[in-house]
Amino acid sequence: MTLHSPVQHIWGSWIHTKELLHFKGTKVSAATYENCIRLFRNLLVPYQRYYISGATVITAIPTYKVSEYPYSWVLHYSTLIERYLEPIPPMLPCPFTFDSFSDAHKHAESEISLISVKALVIHAFPQKETTPDSITRDFVIVNEEKKLMLLTLWNEFQEYEGNILANILATIPMIFAMRVKVSTFNTLSLTTIGLSSILINPPLHDEFILHEWYSIHKDEVKTLFETKAYKDPELLLPLPNEEDIKNIHDALISFRTQKTAWITGIAQLSFGQTHFWYTACSNCLKTVEADTDWIIKCSSCKEEAEVELRCRIGITLTDSTASIQCLISGKQAERLIQFTAAELKDAEAHGITMNQELSTIMKKHKLICFIKTYETTFQGLPQRRNAIIKAYTAAEVPNIPLPLQDSPTTLQALPSTTPSNTKQKQIADEQTFTPRAKLLLQEIAESTATKRSSMTESTATKRALTLTELEGHQIPAPTVGTEIHKTLEDTATSASPNATSIDKTAAGPTKKPKQQEGN
Repeated sequence: MTLHSPVQHIWGSWIHTKELLHFKGTKVSAATYENCIRLFRNLLVPYQRYYISGATVITAIPTYKVSEYPYSWVLHYSTLIERYLEPIPPMLPCPFTFDSFSDAHKHAESEISLISVKALVIHAFPQKETTPDSITRDFVIVNEEKKLMLLTLWNEFQEYEGNILANILATIPMIFAMRVKVSTFNTLSLTTIGLSSILINPPLHDEFILHEWYSIHKDEVKTLFETKAYKDPELLLPLPNEEDIKNIHDALISFRTQKTAWITGIAQLSFGQTHFWYTACSNCLKTVEADTDWIIKCSSCKEEAEVELRCRIGITLTDSTASIQCLISGKQAERLIQFTAAELKDAEAHGITMNQELSTIMKKHKLICFIKTYETTFQGLPQRRNAIIKAYTAAEVPNIPLPLQDSPTTLQALPSTTPSNTKQKQIADEQTFTPRAKLLLQEIAESTATKRSSMTESTATKRALTLTELEGHQIPAPTVGTEIHKTLEDTATSASPNATSIDKTAAGPTKKPKQQEGN
């Protein structure tokens, strides 16, 4: 019986591998090379049985082994293949082992630790052309854990299995995604690589069980999809078990083979930062150099999207074994410091240096973080950076003590109902803000609230810019701190393993700014 795999380009040669299943339940890989690919590419259909003779038996390369069977077959011009005719294919005789969605984080960003999952496909996004020679399509899948995840099919997987899934999506097809990679794209997702295999509605009794489960929980799954649970860090990366958390020293060593880890440590504000905010594509969250009132065609995700303001802060995490510098961005950072990106931008515009205030806030926090390490370049030299994908504070984990008592530090006073709350708020302000910074921030908060209350709803109407509109918007010459800041990548999301790196300055605005009503 045949299981499908794609054509790959390996060591300068084209190779097409097939995963075959012997009638006794033994799985074996079969490969055909170069010109022979055309002969067998469409001959061996998944879930059909065949008589095969004349194949060459070789010792299996460990990388491409699909079972404990130590050999592999090579199909060539002398190989005879004849289909075994039967009206209904038999049930697959071999057992399959699947990983749970809850354990996916243990394999994230590893090239050698791949997983296999059984799931139902409930949604298909449009196909994307990432490069002239590369296409992808994202699918939303769900399993019996009631967890939703994105599955990205690349190139030939999209051309073959992707198109089949899109055409039969109304039937909620069941798939076996074998040997897929766990990526930190959209917090946590699955993606195909050369060794992957996608089985659509395999002839197994499990298909009926899974569809019966879906019929019972259909409304719950629909609600999860509508709330975009497949992108929600709270659901995709819940608090880890104690045994899954590494000390920083061990995490740094493990980065040689796996680019992610759960760690814990005391947070401090990293030295030398000049900005704590940036602008990004609202769809893919990649950095773009544009104002927040623009609509752009993002060069990274190729989608038309608005530009949003996001928070980004460099911190240092320290435990008893080592220290590590990380970036935390977006809502994760705002929740940590209790300031929004807009408030940080306003403070900078009014000449307020926030480093001291943010440093004071950071010292209170002990964090449990899921971090990813990645390589980038700065001034032509390779550098390694670390991004926080998800963070939990000690306030969210009662058994982890804080160095200082946790207290709110927002720009505007929070409502209080008791004298004790008022006193705690006054103490927190005195500990957090200098008198000058506190007064200025209060004035900024009041002016920002007045400005926002008077703003009218904007539209995406396109119009031509006049030269007078550009006056007063000159870009100041970058300082050394600014150049360093621009090298910080947006790490709330990470690119899929097949994607090429994108120059963030190339994703500038290509559309005119949104027009305010009444202009």
